[in-house]
Amino acid sequence: MAEYRAQSGHYALLGGIGEGQIMVEGEPSRATSNGMGTAALILGIIGVLLAFIPIIGFFGFILGVLAIVLGAIGIVRAHRGTASNKVIAYVGTALGAVAFIGSLVVFGGLMSSIDESVRDSQVGAPRGPASGGEPQPPAAGGSGDSAQGEVISLAFGQSHTWPGGETVTLAEPRAHTPDNPYSGPAGDERQVAVDVTVRNDGDDEYDVMQTRLTAQHNGRVAQQAYTAGDPLPNVQLPPGGETTFTTVYSVGPDPGELQISVQPNYFAEQTVYYRGQF
Repeated sequence: MAEYRAQSGHYALLGGIGEGQIMVEGEPSRATSNGMGTAALILGIIGVLLAFIPIIGFFGFILGVLAIVLGAIGIVRAHRGTASNKVIAYVGTALGAVAFIGSLVVFGGLMSSIDESVRDSQVGAPRGPASGGEPQPPAAGGSGDSAQGEVISLAFGQSHTWPGGETVTLAEPRAHTPDNPYSGPAGDERQVAVDVTVRNDGDDEYDVMQTRLTAQHNGRVAQQAYTAGDPLPNVQLPPGGETTFTTVYSVGPDPGELQISVQPNYFAEQTVYYRGQF
């Protein structure tokens, strides 16, 4: 008759065959738990996707930290033999580190941009021109000495200088005919093109993509035509530099007032409104 006995954490099977005995020993089975490594992988993937998006990248930072912690626990369990997904745990930990570092870089860049924009838009501390310390004289049509929040209306062709030294001029609007007929306006709408000239009269570099424009025609929103003109003027202007780009909008078929608002950045306290007929 066979007999089972427990010996020091092992299981022994004793059985009689004739006058001898056979003993079979084996390790007890261990339950595996792969939850930590799998969770680290999922959180790491989501964290990387969120980390490089401004503002909501904070959630990528949190998920990255969690992925690192859970991945480390999964790796330890894999080495102890209580988990079988060591590779997944390593990958989740690595993704968590990428999300952690990426979110910090994006957050730092965002804070730097906000700090520069706020500093440039502060009234009472205008930057001097590139060639000296004296303030830039007011351009025709407006200047940076205007009160905060004041509504400034200009005609097309005039210029305005903000306290940060950014000078913007909007040329007279003109009819735009698209090169590609498939990218033209819908129905009986028309397209209007406006040349925007930006000059940097300050001491620091200026990213032209910060320029914020909105348009309306006859009291209705005029949508920008992103397939025409220069929808993304990716230009960095040094002090004293100048560039011109073209923006195109779709407007109604009937003539009326065209209004375009201009700000040098999202945090500027002064908004200039250009008005004219088209």
